Amino acid sequence: MSDALNICPICGEGSIRAQVGKNVVEYKGHTAELDLHYSVCDACGSEQSAASQLRSNKRAMMAFKKRVDGLLSGTEIRELRERLGISQAEAAKIFGGGPVAFSKYETDDVAQSEAMDKLLRLVAGLPDALDYLRRKAGLRTDAAAQRTNGKNQGVQACKVANS
Repeated sequence: MSDALNICPICGEGSIRAQVGKNVVEYKGHTAELDLHYSVCDACGSEQSAASQLRSNKRAMMAFKKRVDGLLSGTEIRELRERLGISQAEAAKIFGGGPVAFSKYETDDVAQSEAMDKLLRLVAGLPDALDYLRRKAGLRTDAAAQRTNGKNQGVQACKVANS
């Protein structure tokens, strides 16, 4: 980052430095201490957040809400999709949710619906369900490959399906 980008936009004199603090949040009666990303000017002391810092803060809060609501985390969704051997675009065609839905689910930008979460867990536990949904979406099925993948990853898939 160049020095010009580190100049405080408030006072125009100091340099801003990235900080990570703690923020106590509450959701549905559950409390957590999340990392809070922001910057501080060394001259005027103003605290501010860049777009990337705001995005990190939002994603941490969304991940916390998913955990409280009993939904799969973004990481769990990504791992499940990868175990199933499908791209984000294919996942959107198979499960619905829009062309960039899985990108947003996996990065904790948005929470998947409870229905989507249940569907993902169902497919994790029943590989034949993926073949059925692929056919319904007009995509080629490869039942043998999926079953082999399912047997190799069966323990992990069952963990996701049962959690």
